[in-house]
Amino acid sequence: MRPYVYLGIILFCLHTANSLRCAKCVSKKGNCNETEVEVCSSYQDACFFEVKDFIGVSGTTVKRGCTTANYCRRYPGGYKGHLDRTMYCCSSDLCEPVDYHHSHTGAENGMVCQSCIGNEAECGQNAWSEPCHGNADRCIQISQRFLPGEELEPIIKGCGDSSFRDTLVAYQIGKDFAYIEQNVCGLRNCNNRSFPDISPGQPNGLKCYTCRETGKGECDRERLQLLNCTGIMDRCVHIISKDRDVPTTIQKGCATETMCTSYSDIYYKLMRQDSYPACCKKSFCNRAGDHSGPEMLLAVAGVVLWLALMAGK
Repeated sequence: MRPYVYLGIILFCLHTANSLRCAKCVSKKGNCNETEVEVCSSYQDACFFEVKDFIGVSGTTVKRGCTTANYCRRYPGGYKGHLDRTMYCCSSDLCEPVDYHHSHTGAENGMVCQSCIGNEAECGQNAWSEPCHGNADRCIQISQRFLPGEELEPIIKGCGDSSFRDTLVAYQIGKDFAYIEQNVCGLRNCNNRSFPDISPGQPNGLKCYTCRETGKGECDRERLQLLNCTGIMDRCVHIISKDRDVPTTIQKGCATETMCTSYSDIYYKLMRQDSYPACCKKSFCNRAGDHSGPEMLLAVAGVVLWLALMAGK
């Protein structure tokens, strides 16, 4: 063998000997097999233990592997809608960053469903199954396509109760199309379906104002853009923050009626709990009532003045 081949072998062995090793798997309880071990890259200096839960769905998922200590510090944990994400990290070889225990509420009820939170590779048709407990007697499958910058886990599977129902929420902000599809079924492991991509469809005649506020005034009235709605998106939508002092516009665009109907809380579960959508049926109807414009401030001031006058009588 040539000298540079020997050198390459020696360097590889030194790298392997000095690299951090972490358990690597996706599972329900976080217990990886002894053979499920990842040799970390030279820049990876931590092992992670990520726990994902969704309120109302028994889809708790634990993912483990190599990462960096910097990512552990800036990990976007906490709640996003009903999705809760937590990450624990450690920095020694094959370390266990947390003593994790998963428990159920209620007795097994005979139903069995696939259970997973993650991407299609992790939670596809061959995702693991688990018995359902208590009144969670049906299988839930939620698939999502996000707006740029809002990406979370695209697939949620597990056991759920009678509060879940088949729902499709679709909306378009500018050129970006997103949807949330929730399917409910009552047979064992029936949430093992494929995930066909949903198309926006063809123009349906409705026209709406559109914007996406990033703090640069994109949703100011004079900067609103026009959007031709397509497919089943037959409502103009106006997404507003829940700021008690000065509610502001976050997004405008086209949406399905299900985004705003009172029985469908899927928007709050999966997207934003700090905002709410308001819908209307006619073209360009989502320009009026701009909660970030001066008219709203004048209206609030008028109401305050009226209340003050009434109190003085």
